[in-house]
Amino acid sequence: MLQQRSGWLTILPSGRWFVQLPRLVLKRSPKPLVASLGPFSHTKRIYAGLPRVQASRIRTRINWKMADDSLKLGPLFGILTVGEGATFLGNRENFKDISQSGKQWGALVYVFTPQGINWEKKKVRGYLYNNRLNSWQEVILPFPHVVYNRIPTRKAERRPEVRRTLNRIHEMPNVTLFNRSFFDKQQLFTMLESHLEVQAFLPETKQLDTLARFRSFCTEHRFVYLKPVRGKAGQGIMRIDFKNDKWFLQRLKEHKAITRRFSNLNDVWKHIRLHVKQQKYIMQQGIRRARYNGKPFDVRVLVQKDGEGEWSVTGVGIRRSGSQSITTHVPRGGSIHSLSTVMQALFHNHEQMERHIHDTALAIARSLNAEWTDLAEMSMDLGLTEEGKLWLFEANAKPEKFDEPSIRRLSLANLIHYAQHVSHLQSKRGSAAG
Repeated sequence: MLQQRSGWLTILPSGRWFVQLPRLVLKRSPKPLVASLGPFSHTKRIYAGLPRVQASRIRTRINWKMADDSLKLGPLFGILTVGEGATFLGNRENFKDISQSGKQWGALVYVFTPQGINWEKKKVRGYLYNNRLNSWQEVILPFPHVVYNRIPTRKAERRPEVRRTLNRIHEMPNVTLFNRSFFDKQQLFTMLESHLEVQAFLPETKQLDTLARFRSFCTEHRFVYLKPVRGKAGQGIMRIDFKNDKWFLQRLKEHKAITRRFSNLNDVWKHIRLHVKQQKYIMQQGIRRARYNGKPFDVRVLVQKDGEGEWSVTGVGIRRSGSQSITTHVPRGGSIHSLSTVMQALFHNHEQMERHIHDTALAIARSLNAEWTDLAEMSMDLGLTEEGKLWLFEANAKPEKFDEPSIRRLSLANLIHYAQHVSHLQSKRGSAAG
């Protein structure tokens, strides 16, 4: 007989683990009680009940499954980053939020680094968040069911030891790794071009490599964005516009757009080369976006796999450009608005437009997932014209948190529910918080 529920797990500084289990289960369980942990079935002596309060204890809700008198606990959710021991890098506030979501919904969440992996014993030196002390406590733990790649930079992810770690994790049986790497903008658009269902949403995109290709592309489109292949948060973006027989180049500098005017594309090219240097760039067809309150905006969508392992739209927000910026990023002067408010202001068929945005984002996510099989979440920036046509501008395999509280809460819950699904340790949603 299979029983699957959730209860409180308490980890004491002494190394003892206590789990709150129903009396009926305890009566049938062998003595002493031993649990199977993680994808490699590490065994751990378990004590029943809730121990007395200790400041340095770790407590989280955990899912448990009893089958044939064998107790399984999980999921174990590992956040992979880099750094030396407890000084690990990455967005610690995000890591805390994920840990708290695990506590609410039923998962043991910990941070670990490549240096903390014992490949032979299939264990890691993990860091558990203690919200009472606002500190990270080091504990030796079984290898996790799920590894969430939050290595913070492309440079760190390209280090040989990090790449070897990601490759080894990818090959481990019964371990789910997501998302394996940052997207490469040029590669992303090249791959999507082969998917018929999303071709209509792709602006023409080419590599910025030679003067001849640059001149041809700009002459054809006359409105072009230049984007670093490995950039993020709008860094390094430039915009080229042809107006009144002149070429105008805008680039970001300290949250403001600096504009230069040129009489020909040869001079534009020389100026661009000074700023691009050795970085790889793409050229992308510019799109005249719809405006809200006089400013163009992007549609930012977060899509994730849910507790059933299916792609779903977690949330959609509008990011409007600032008055002195060529991007919609909030730190660069952009502003946040709700999807329904903007759609109602611009389109009489606003509900249909909202459905179209959802459907488009899901089609793009599924197409990318066909190319990158280990994806479980991504954000994307879509452009929307006055006529209601959607365009894909960017996709991000390591999205930062959304500022909208409702989207943020659901995104955290989805991470845990997906981990429960792939580790086969789901619990009934109603019992997760009770």
